[in-house]
Amino acid sequence: MKTLVHIALAVTVVAGCAANSTESGHHHHHAMTAEDAARLRGVATTYLGLLSGGDPTTAWDMWTADAQQRDERQVFADRLARCGPGIPYEVLGVVADGPDLASVTWRHGERTGEHLLRLQDGQWRVDPVDTTTCGAP
Repeated sequence: MKTLVHIALAVTVVAGCAANSTESGHHHHHAMTAEDAARLRGVATTYLGLLSGGDPTTAWDMWTADAQQRDERQVFADRLARCGPGIPYEVLGVVADGPDLASVTWRHGERTGEHLLRLQDGQWRVDPVDTTTCGAP
């Protein structure tokens, strides 16, 4: 019986991972060096620090060109200015999803979320998933 429970649990976990990778399209983890991990964590920490430190225009400058077209700098800055003062963000993890894509998970108070980093023109840029609320970068 114990073996059947373990097998059922393993199948559930594998199925869940498979569903996530096809739904989101960016959860295909790739190996990265310690240097790459530190660089990605540094970019994520800088970006999230700008948000919680009240500098959304500089944070916006770190976005991908596509993200900047979706949400104008001043509109984003005005929206974040109405949010409460900076609760610090914590980087929970950074995972390479390819040679030019990584996902960052973060915590902001009681909320957790994710954004992407994309390598563009030799520089890691932020591709935020949601920019419409105070709790999500």
